[in-house]
Amino acid sequence: MSSVAPARGGTDGRPSRALRRAVVEGRVVRRGRTGGRQRAVAPPEVVSRRLRSRTWRAANSWWLAIPAVGLQWLAFLYMGLRGRRPLWVVSALGYFLANGAAFALVSQDALLLNVLGVLLLAGTWGLGLVHSVMANSTWLRIKAAFTGEEVPAAPAPAPVEPAAPADPVVALQDRLQEVVRTANRNGGRLPDGAVPAVREVEDVLKPLLAHVAKRGADVEELHNLEAIVTEYLPGALGHYLDLPEEYALTNRGPGGTTPAEELVTQLRLLVDGAKDLQRAVYDQDARKLAVQGRFLDAKFRRSDLDL
Repeated sequence: MSSVAPARGGTDGRPSRALRRAVVEGRVVRRGRTGGRQRAVAPPEVVSRRLRSRTWRAANSWWLAIPAVGLQWLAFLYMGLRGRRPLWVVSALGYFLANGAAFALVSQDALLLNVLGVLLLAGTWGLGLVHSVMANSTWLRIKAAFTGEEVPAAPAPAPVEPAAPADPVVALQDRLQEVVRTANRNGGRLPDGAVPAVREVEDVLKPLLAHVAKRGADVEELHNLEAIVTEYLPGALGHYLDLPEEYALTNRGPGGTTPAEELVTQLRLLVDGAKDLQRAVYDQDARKLAVQGRFLDAKFRRSDLDL
């Protein structure tokens, strides 16, 4: 359920019309705090418990006896004022006028007018009784939400610390482990050579990711690693596992290969690609070391140090 802001009540302390309407529509509404406690205007657990209780419903449906004895107007006047529902007050006025007209006709000397008065009185009584039974469910919801029950004021929520940005390399390490677990779990469905190829990719990328995480990855390295770990490798496995096992092993496509053979071929290409990427990263670091060596050699050559 959603919460809405408190609305002001009347001078008699009862909730306002907007507040009543929110309860009838099933929204939770809370009143302001008083002395560290707050009025439970519509706590869901209280409303639900009361409405499920047959004893409570019967005890709060006593007002149906009022229209049963012909005082429909009094019952709807009471509910309309307590529930702040203008339509019920208008209904009370209509029943009052109808009863008054019926009694006026019955008191006449003409027999026809007496019969019309009796019919109007009986019709008003029947209509009011049916109307009361239909309105009782709405009245019970209002009673369940507004008969009041003190509950401790909810403590203020603790401030949420903003989460630290996730390390993309750590995320790639976790993703790689997840892909390997998927391959191991489906080893019975994958063709021969598929699981060893996936593990070979892991053997290449796992130390590479640890190396990159230690010194920091540049944009191009991160892009290439993400492509293998999050797209190419899980994509190949996922597309294959989506196929029926027999189809993947026996059906040959336009190129003359089965999906199983195509998967193994792609995995071998990924092994080669991972090795190429590993070599490129290590070569780049080696070049950096060589560049620094040449700089130091030029900077600290003996001739430069001679006075």
